[in-house]
Amino acid sequence: KQWYQRRVAITAGENGGFRSSQDTVIGLQALSKFAEAINADMGTGNDDLVLVIGKGRSYFEKVIINNDNRLAVKEVIFAPAIGDYKIKWTGTGTAFVQLVSTYHISGFEYEPIFGLQSTVSMVDDMQSVSVLFTLPRDAPSTMYLLEISAPTGMVFTKALVEGQMQLTDGGFSTITRYDIKQGGQRLQLYIDPETRIKEIALDIPLHSKFAVANRMPAQISLVDYYNPSLRQTIFYEVDDSEYVIME
Repeated sequence: KQWYQRRVAITAGENGGFRSSQDTVIGLQALSKFAEAINADMGTGNDDLVLVIGKGRSYFEKVIINNDNRLAVKEVIFAPAIGDYKIKWTGTGTAFVQLVSTYHISGFEYEPIFGLQSTVSMVDDMQSVSVLFTLPRDAPSTMYLLEISAPTGMVFTKALVEGQMQLTDGGFSTITRYDIKQGGQRLQLYIDPETRIKEIALDIPLHSKFAVANRMPAQISLVDYYNPSLRQTIFYEVDDSEYVIME
């Protein structure tokens, strides 16, 4: 049962969906098996599963799970504050608990496990973000996901990314697939798990849509796709003085 819970936790996205067709199939299989497993675990009557969620010395939310709602989803929204949260439970049954956090912290120091670095420069009157990183040499074959957010007023486009994908002698030769999300605000690059290239450099053009004053840094994350705890995140900034709007 714990294996089913782990598969769902790893493959499910922040909105509850799955990242790929393969993950969707595995996730649905895991959910089906998990549903079968909890059928025999639920209590009845006074033996319902009760979860209480709190912070510090107090508890602020109670969730009751029984046979009538065991497959339903209950969402609890926390106040936007840093702290230690806790969950207690009583009764009989099984619950799958997932914590989803969103944040934008440019000053936080992440462990540099991939040596992730970035610079921004002007290339042919267009801003381009260069990303450099090193994959572990002794790690088993796995897939890595590089996710890059565009600064406000800028986007990634299919034409620009496809142009880089045509290159066969650079870092883009290690990319097996890409996805552009949120109208160009987010670019996902999937790195070939069989690549022999460990030191990878990528140059990614940015399309300028409109000018923004005092823009916030944008985020770059590299994560082991099947072990998301192995992650490094950095931030990069675009020099407003060199900003050019492309019509």
